[in-house]
Amino acid sequence: MPASPLYRLWKGIVFFVFLIFILLGLMFFEKSPEEESIEKEGTEVYTEMCLLIASGKPVNADTVFSLNINKIFAYSFLGANFNRNDTVWHVWYQDSEKIKETLCKIDGLSCSSSLSSDSLREGNWSVDTRQSGILLGIRQFKIQSQ
Repeated sequence: MPASPLYRLWKGIVFFVFLIFILLGLMFFEKSPEEESIEKEGTEVYTEMCLLIASGKPVNADTVFSLNINKIFAYSFLGANFNRNDTVWHVWYQDSEKIKETLCKIDGLSCSSSLSSDSLREGNWSVDTRQSGILLGIRQFKIQSQ
């Protein structure tokens, strides 16, 4: 006996509703243009902490350093489309206390600054990379006694 027209209509409606839910789900998980632009902006500047800069590159980069070092450097990689017209700053924090704000010396597609041992104390640290008051990146690291 052939299927009734109402049964075929019901199957079509169920299939159509299922298809609509799948399409809505794909649109829900799709990134908005604002999220994509934030990700692109966030990847333009990246900072490494190191003990030395040689030949324009960071040497001994790490996230944990000994308290008995002479100097620590923040070395920021700048994207190709980075605006070099405004000054770039590194702001050094221990926990939430601002320790120092240093000018980041731009050299091609990077910039660097340093903090001497007389300013270093044991604890959790971070360096903010800023330009025109806008936060471009944060790098966290730790100083510990050994």
